[in-house]
Amino acid sequence: MTVGPIGPIGPIGPIGPVGPVGPAVAGPTGELCGRVDALCRVAAPHLSPGGPVAAALAAVRLRLAEPGLRIAVGGRMNAGKSTLVNALLGRRLAATGATECTTLVAWFRGGVQNRLEVRRTDGRRYHVPGRPGGGIPRDVTSLGSTREEIEEVVVETAGGHHPGRPWTLVDTPGMDTLSGLDGVALRALRAADALLYVMPHPGAGDAEALESLRRQAHDRMTALNVVGVLSRIDELGDGTGDPWPRARRVAATYTTRLTGLLSGVVPVAGLLAQTALGEEFTEPDAALLRRLATAPRADLDRALYSPHEFLHWPDGPLDCPGRARVLDLLGCYGIAAAVAAVPTLSGPGPGGPGPGARELLGALRAASGIDVLLDAIGGRFDAAADRLRAAAALGLLDEAARTALAGDAPDPAARRALDDLRADVAALRRHPLLRQTELARALADFAAGRLRLSGPDGESLLRLATGTTTAACLGLPEPAPGTTAAQSAHAARTAAGAAARWRQLEAGPSRILQRHARTARELCEELYFRAAAAP
Repeated sequence: MTVGPIGPIGPIGPIGPVGPVGPAVAGPTGELCGRVDALCRVAAPHLSPGGPVAAALAAVRLRLAEPGLRIAVGGRMNAGKSTLVNALLGRRLAATGATECTTLVAWFRGGVQNRLEVRRTDGRRYHVPGRPGGGIPRDVTSLGSTREEIEEVVVETAGGHHPGRPWTLVDTPGMDTLSGLDGVALRALRAADALLYVMPHPGAGDAEALESLRRQAHDRMTALNVVGVLSRIDELGDGTGDPWPRARRVAATYTTRLTGLLSGVVPVAGLLAQTALGEEFTEPDAALLRRLATAPRADLDRALYSPHEFLHWPDGPLDCPGRARVLDLLGCYGIAAAVAAVPTLSGPGPGGPGPGARELLGALRAASGIDVLLDAIGGRFDAAADRLRAAAALGLLDEAARTALAGDAPDPAARRALDDLRADVAALRRHPLLRQTELARALADFAAGRLRLSGPDGESLLRLATGTTTAACLGLPEPAPGTTAAQSAHAARTAAGAAARWRQLEAGPSRILQRHARTARELCEELYFRAAAAP
């Protein structure tokens, strides 16, 4: 089989929806996942059907049969994680606010009906009604067990999520300290393919928190599969005026400071995104905003200084329930953005002059910044889905085979099958896309200052570790459709030059540098051979 995705001909295609324990589909999606699945199929007939290795192979095959990514959402307490989850789901399904339900690990996936499964710590599972329209209730007593008795909940919704973005999302509890995640939350992070790390006010503690997550969850949690989200941008500074210039500066600063631990920081107005992509904003809400737009701008600006001022605005055009409604949906920044958009949008809207709900939702979506994050998820996660899932599966296979060989002596046929499985795993790991995952430790050491590289060498490491095409790994422009021999030759020369540079670094005095430079050099050599062999 010809290995295509890392060659100079183009990127890996996007991957579809997943679920934590969803039913198997026809087969794994992606070439690498398909090859891992083939290893399982070859080894399975030679193993005891009831043994632990056979069970591990079956579990890996079920995981590979899921058609897409599991994305965890994590961060410190009160960071806005559940609000972001709701925005990505397009529905208010995750519990928000200071309730016990926000301390639960919650999986969200598409299904054939709206239902909520409670998984208890004693292993028992049962279904309970969710909120109207689906989702986790605010009161934990509605789940039929105490908080201490619940391990996690799984929310299934009919119709899935937004078309083209049907990931399984994992909402994890906030960290109150660097070691504040329990075993359930850490297992959920280990089971995820990628992480959105949410931070409302970035600081030095976020680097420590990310490093702590990497150590406790899995060492692949670096810029390979982590994107930062600067949430609640409307609260930056004094919380007034246009928040975007400051938000972009803060995001750029922390993208640099957290280099290696995440691939970038994207600013998002979480509450506004939740409403803009959701189903709650209606024509009556649009009418409320049109009425607000009739108020003198100076009066409205004073009222929007804080939520308290807005709720207690005695002579404004909305009554108290109306003010509470738009504040709950949009927050002060969202209200200001919507009112500013009213005169610029076409009308008349349903029920009155001016824009309707559809027009206003488009403006609110643009003001939220959510589309930049969706693009980042697609470019960073979806494009690398085959690699991320295959690398995790290979780790599980290698661990199961190694444990079995170290235990009670298997019969000769089983031993040969296990030896062959480990050899095949090692061989597949030499694929360039999977060699990239070995650079996760290099990224972590680089972020922590243990691996010292010049600016150009650090940039080269990041490209090699996170690129999803040969061109991206080597810092070359993406070739146009129909790769030419000249383009392939140029990619081969660039790869050879990069390999030579890493060979120089490999000869340095630092053992950490030697180890990581060797991995980078071997990856560049693989890229060279594949580019040179391209037609």
